[in-house]
Amino acid sequence: MKGYDVIVGVDVGKSFHHMRAIDKMGQDLANRQIGQHEARLIEAFAEMGAHGSVLVVVDQPNNIGSLAIASARKAGCDVAYLPGLAMRRAAGMLPGDAKTDELDAYVIAMTARSMPQALRAVAEESELRADLIALASCDDDARCDMTREINRLRAHLVEAHPAFEQALGDNADSMFAMRLLQRFGGPWGMKRAGKGAVMRWVRSQKRPAMKLLERLLTSLGEMAEAPPGAALREEISIPACARRIAELASVRRDNVRRAKELLKDCPTYHLLSSMPGVGIKTAVAFVIHVDIALFDSASKLASYAGIAPRTRQSGTSIKGESAGRAGNKALKNALFLSAFASIRSDPLAREYYDRKRAEGKKHNAAVICLARRRLKIMFAIVRDQKPYCAAA
Repeated sequence: MKGYDVIVGVDVGKSFHHMRAIDKMGQDLANRQIGQHEARLIEAFAEMGAHGSVLVVVDQPNNIGSLAIASARKAGCDVAYLPGLAMRRAAGMLPGDAKTDELDAYVIAMTARSMPQALRAVAEESELRADLIALASCDDDARCDMTREINRLRAHLVEAHPAFEQALGDNADSMFAMRLLQRFGGPWGMKRAGKGAVMRWVRSQKRPAMKLLERLLTSLGEMAEAPPGAALREEISIPACARRIAELASVRRDNVRRAKELLKDCPTYHLLSSMPGVGIKTAVAFVIHVDIALFDSASKLASYAGIAPRTRQSGTSIKGESAGRAGNKALKNALFLSAFASIRSDPLAREYYDRKRAEGKKHNAAVICLARRRLKIMFAIVRDQKPYCAAA
């Protein structure tokens, strides 16, 4: 990182931020609160520009920190981000255990001045990246809501008919199963209607899951009488859960469609899609979280993603490597799931995974190793602007 004449530490907040500006010698230049107001933020950062080049460092680059970052750039300042864990460790080196906005802003500024290697760059905002972040946030909410509804549905089914819930298995998000539950209410409603009525309804459906239906119908004979409360659950709770699951699944399908539309002219998406196991969600995570210009090697990108091994050594008694716990969690999860999917679709990935398992690594560790190997290839693909076959 180049030298700056002024470093501004900003402890961001919802209603106001606390700004602590210091010069290259560590002397205070400013120490005050600034409201969450664009004009005031730009004015404050521009004022610091009178002392020379300015680096603005925030402790939250998204949400409540977005306006501060945008205002700093409009004022002609460079921007960086100090992760919360690094900030708290730096605060632990100061005397006392008080925590105030003013002290936090001071810790941010002094850490940026004395340990610039702890900072992370903040990628330049673009319309595409902003749209993808908003879409990914929407999809995350829908995914969490869908998981909660599936858990509620399973709880109601276990209360009403445990064998039916077991027969449903991993198909709790099946659209056919959700339509079936909305139509008949649940296992006891299907039993009252009879197999003939159920089959007549099934023949009117597009692409019915016949194997799943057969398991569900077979499970109906394992209980003779409905337990107390089952009728009300099938009248209200179970159909409501099934309806919400179907609606959320529709939202998520629409999110995928929108993401593909946004990325149709994005070269990074098309290049990464040439690699087995890289789908729309992995590509979205890469575009959102990775600015390839900020990394001069795949190893640094792997460290940023949190999939680089962490070395632990002390004397002769402690020596080894373990999985790192830091890094960008969203990117790490996307790379892990992509690597896991590639085991089934890419023979080379399967061979590498099997080799790591043969070396004694457990499943998750082997997938992390595969994810790091694949990230090196992704880095080369995006850096060289060549598709997977050419890069391989």
